[in-house]
Amino acid sequence: MDEPLRPETPETAPPGLLRRLYREERQAWRRDYRRYFKIAARALGLGFVAGYLFFTLWPAQEGRALHFVVQALKDIDLKASPLALALTLFYHNARASAVALAAGLVPYLFLPVFDTLFNGGVLGLLVSIAKHQHLPVLRLIVTQILPHGVFELAGVVYATSVGLYLSAEMGRRARRAWLKKRALAPPVAEPSPQNFLETYPERVEAAKAVNPARNVVRSFVLVVLPLLFVAAMIEGLITPHLR
Repeated sequence: MDEPLRPETPETAPPGLLRRLYREERQAWRRDYRRYFKIAARALGLGFVAGYLFFTLWPAQEGRALHFVVQALKDIDLKASPLALALTLFYHNARASAVALAAGLVPYLFLPVFDTLFNGGVLGLLVSIAKHQHLPVLRLIVTQILPHGVFELAGVVYATSVGLYLSAEMGRRARRAWLKKRALAPPVAEPSPQNFLETYPERVEAAKAVNPARNVVRSFVLVVLPLLFVAAMIEGLITPHLR
C-alpha cells in the first residue's frame, strides 16, 4: 500500500527562486569576490585620503576639480521632483557602475579599481571644500553623505570587486587560449550551453572555459542594482530634508 503524500514543510520544500539566487550569490561572494572586495574597499579609502590631502594642501585646485565633477553630473536635474531626482540618480549610478564593471573585460589590467579610487577622491574633495568654507564637516557627513552613502558606496565597492574578478578570469581565459594555440596545454572540452538558472558551482566550472561574464551580470542584478536603488531613493527623497 502506497504511503500517503506528506505535505511539504519549510525544511523539505525546495527553496524559492529568489532565495536560491541569493544563496548562490553568497557562494559567489565567499569563493570569488571577497578577496577583491577588500582590495576595492582599500582603494576607496586610499582615494579619499589622497583626495583630501591633495585639496587640503592645494586648495586652489578645488574649483577646477569641482567643475569637473559638476560636468560629469550635468544630466541630473536638481530641480526635478524628489521621485524623478531619485530615479535619475539611480540611472546615473547604475550606468557608471555598469561601465566600471564592463572595464573588467580587459584581462589582467583590473581597470574597475579606478572607479572606487575616483569615488573616494570625490569624497575627499567635498570634505576639503567644506573644511575650507568653515562648514560643519561632521554634521554634513552624517546628514548629507552617510544616509545614502552607506548603500551607494557598498554598491560601488561590490561592483568593483565583481569587475576585478572578471578581469582576473578573463586574463586566465586569455592565457589558456594562448597556451592552447602554442600547443602547450591540452584542449579543453567545450561545455554544454549554460542556463541562467544553473547552480552556481556549475556556472563556475563552465565559466572557466566559456565566459565568466554570466556570473558577473547575475551579481550585478542581484546585489549592485538593489543597493544603488535604495541609495538613490534615500538621496532623492530623504537626504534633502536632513539638516
